[in-house]
Amino acid sequence: MEHVINVLKGTVIGIANAIPGVSGGTMMVIMKVFDRLLGAVTLDLKKLKENFVFLLTIVIGMGIGVILSSKVLSVCFEQFYVQTQFFFMGVVLGSLPMIYKEATKEKKLSPIHLIPFIIGVAVIIGVSLVSESMGANTVRTNLDTSTFIYLMIISVIAAAAMIMPGLSGSLVLLILGGYQTVIQAVDEMNIPILIPVAIGVLIGIVLCAKLITICLKKWQRGTYAVILGLIFGSFYAIFPRESTSVQVIDGIETTITEGANFEFNSTGIIAIVIGIIGVLLPLSMEFIDRKKKQESE
Repeated sequence: MEHVINVLKGTVIGIANAIPGVSGGTMMVIMKVFDRLLGAVTLDLKKLKENFVFLLTIVIGMGIGVILSSKVLSVCFEQFYVQTQFFFMGVVLGSLPMIYKEATKEKKLSPIHLIPFIIGVAVIIGVSLVSESMGANTVRTNLDTSTFIYLMIISVIAAAAMIMPGLSGSLVLLILGGYQTVIQAVDEMNIPILIPVAIGVLIGIVLCAKLITICLKKWQRGTYAVILGLIFGSFYAIFPRESTSVQVIDGIETTITEGANFEFNSTGIIAIVIGIIGVLLPLSMEFIDRKKKQESE
């Protein structure tokens, strides 16, 4: 029965990881598996062997959650792009109080923490501008050397973000321009595209778990100040807008238009309402977590 419960917990974590702005790390805390996962993910073969079944059941559940989510999200991006982006923006906004609470758990932030905060904002806006200029937001369906390297690198970064409470790995993928590529690849079971993603995730989790633990122990407020900056900057990256890129199709250069600009019309009003629903999602998760803690006490 314990293994079945772990699979279900993994499924919930997988669904959370698939939604930009919803923290898989926070969901791991709520599911009471975060500490055990961080302790189990190590290069120590003895520890890996001891926790193999636990890790396997969580990973299977996460896979199920991501696959289920990708089916829905692929349709959302194709049919309701502006509304979907506003939902993600809402989720990010609703996550901020929870992340700030984590950042100030031991002590309030001081003016000096504005520096890492501004660095975080600048990094995200800079990466977003570079991604747009390079056409990184284009959905990639064919694997070549540059795509392999690109997907592996962004997956390492996303995996590191994924295990941090309050930070969303899928949000990082969205900012770096690879989110729709990964979601579509999962939906269509495009294995060649998923191989570098899987390699990157594995490297990111194994190598970054220890580093993140050290950062949170030694520089907890500074680390979270950077995270808050990254999240504030992500509003620029997520805001819906039309993008164009040139692709060679059957030997002919073709201009591909993706996404859509926000307009204050019926679609825009619906998007705002959906954004408000997005705000309520992480707030309700935080409320449930707080209630569970009160009941256990």
